[in-house]
Amino acid sequence: MIFQTVVEIFALMRDEYNRKKAQDIYRFIQDNFQEIEVVSLKRCISIAGKGYIKFATLTPSDNNALLLHFPNEIRDNLLTRKEEFAIIYNKPKRDFYVNQTNILLKDIYNTHDLLTLMKIAYDNPRRIRNN
Repeated sequence: MIFQTVVEIFALMRDEYNRKKAQDIYRFIQDNFQEIEVVSLKRCISIAGKGYIKFATLTPSDNNALLLHFPNEIRDNLLTRKEEFAIIYNKPKRDFYVNQTNILLKDIYNTHDLLTLMKIAYDNPRRIRNN
């Protein structure tokens, strides 16, 4: 199912805390990144730099999470440096998602570290989008 607005996706979050946290993170992305666009509203909000494929996804799946998408080598490097960040992030359980890290919304405490991780994902797009 494809939704028309981000507000419809926020309504899918499991509770008011996660709904508000998702809205705050969405605003945080809009405030800190200039050339972005919502590229998908299929039960989640996928956000990309203009002309590129997604770098961030807010999803009600995976216990309400923010997914950051990286090239594989960068993601693997970040997984070895987890102690440097005040955010808990993990590799997805399914090997199919080799390019992302999962961050539960409840585990986002430090916006500076979140911004650092997002900038890495934004500055290292996996590829140009073919429209």
